[in-house]
Amino acid sequence: MPSINPEISIKISNLLMTSGKLSEANFNEAKKKYDGNGKSPLGVLEYLINDNLVSEDDIVAAVSRNYALRKIILTEQTVKKDAVKKLPKDFIMENEMLPFELNGRILKIALFDPTKSTLAGKIKSMTGCNVELYVAKPSNLDQALNFKTVIEATKESANASAAQPKVSKPNLNLKVPNTKTVDSGNAVVDFVDKLLNESFLSGTSDIHIEVFRRGEARIRFRKDGVLQEQLQFKQFLMENYNAIITRLKIMSGCDISEKRLPQDGKLQFKNPTPKNEDDVDIDVRFSVIPAKEGERVVMRLLAAGPDLGLEQIGLDKEDYDNLVAAITAPQGMVLVTGPTGSGKSTTLYGCIKKINSPGTNIMTAEDPVEFYLKGVGQIQANNEIGLTFEAILKSFLRQDPEVILVGEIRDKSTVDIAIKAALTGHLLLSTLHTNDAVSTVVRLVNMGVPSFMVASALSLIVAQRLARKNCSACLVDDEKVTKESLLQFGFTEEELNTFTPKMGEGCPECNNTGYKGRQGIYEVLKKTPNLEAAILRDARGDEMLEVAVKDGFKTMQVIGRNFIKKGILSVEEYSRILVV
Repeated sequence: MPSINPEISIKISNLLMTSGKLSEANFNEAKKKYDGNGKSPLGVLEYLINDNLVSEDDIVAAVSRNYALRKIILTEQTVKKDAVKKLPKDFIMENEMLPFELNGRILKIALFDPTKSTLAGKIKSMTGCNVELYVAKPSNLDQALNFKTVIEATKESANASAAQPKVSKPNLNLKVPNTKTVDSGNAVVDFVDKLLNESFLSGTSDIHIEVFRRGEARIRFRKDGVLQEQLQFKQFLMENYNAIITRLKIMSGCDISEKRLPQDGKLQFKNPTPKNEDDVDIDVRFSVIPAKEGERVVMRLLAAGPDLGLEQIGLDKEDYDNLVAAITAPQGMVLVTGPTGSGKSTTLYGCIKKINSPGTNIMTAEDPVEFYLKGVGQIQANNEIGLTFEAILKSFLRQDPEVILVGEIRDKSTVDIAIKAALTGHLLLSTLHTNDAVSTVVRLVNMGVPSFMVASALSLIVAQRLARKNCSACLVDDEKVTKESLLQFGFTEEELNTFTPKMGEGCPECNNTGYKGRQGIYEVLKKTPNLEAAILRDARGDEMLEVAVKDGFKTMQVIGRNFIKKGILSVEEYSRILVV
């Protein structure tokens, strides 16, 4: 008989009392029997079932509702041999869960104890499949382990020399319904599926789920860099908040019983509009933290970056040519800088896509690995086990790479190895959190890198921002802008006579925001002999900027003002993104 954590057994009993399926007196009676007669696989629930105080259907319904798992009734026809063979027999028996269907890369698994859902991540790593968990009645699960299909499959997958123990028979006299019916109408599961699909189709980068006092809750999508509340989800979210969070934690491989500590995970869902075989699954980075009124979730959809090449991100021709020259050079350091959410990863992946070929050994150290790149060796950093950027970089130098990508330079030890790699015949790509290109040079020196090494290793720096574009469907003259404010932004008197600032007034096309889509704003600082000389003499940041401008460098502010002239950017957005 499948077993269950005693604490979960009590919790399910409480859920049954709350829903009116069980009286407190009957629960206390069963609890006395359990305490006096020793342990049993189902804990208190076993005594409740044997005394006909609750049914297995009642228990499964409570688990399904509160842990957001679909229900399943296993039959000889629904349990497929190819699914059972995906997991070792010992694993199936030890964890009391049964794979019953393999649909492409999705492995469906039945269990009874909802706390076993934390094994989803391990199962994915063992099988290479995405995992969907279902809850089955304990007697049905026990019966399924004796199906001919299951016994044959476990024999085939077991080691030929190992003894094949007989699967134990059910030890409770429980009636198993003879039906193929599957209840897949779990409202919470369907809600989460709809939430993820709608967020992807609307171009959302982040999903925020949070709860406040008196049961108030909300979902916000970050679109075009700005959070927008999604009122269509509000009512159901308020009524089912805990179940929704539990469902997401299960999908992300997090511990559903842990509500006191932050947890990170990763989940996948099916792309509603796949373009190719590499575009089937959408990866989502999951984070949950315990806030005052309940758990708060933020999810980042990792879907848009790989589709964009360098040609599409919005660089002007001269900057594009300079960047391509830097990333096709045999060695050197190319850095991409900007705040969180400015598109640095998209730019880096665009660089990798541009130079990726069978003749080039490219290796990446990332935390996390956000997108799959075919033909690239991608390593996931894990500080908890000592797999830091520093450790990975040291190993990379023995892996014969031409190109190395480091997700972020965070400390002196990492930058030291990165500089060494760039000076010894490798192309090194990475990111830094700085406000602009020139300050990146100053930051490297302040991290303890000698000026002569910075001057020798550095090839090019890209600093960037992502700004909301004016909606072209409702573009009008911006009458709120004053001449004085434009002059403060750096426009000249002569320029003011050549254009009229534009803004979106709001329409159905842009959800009445006035903005639709985003525009990358990039400044590309190429190392020139004059700039190299300035670095070597430890020039101040403003001095280096002056030297760079004389050599043709255009700041983000200059590029942003050009977008205002063209009507692509509003003055309000320029001020939000580029005015320090």
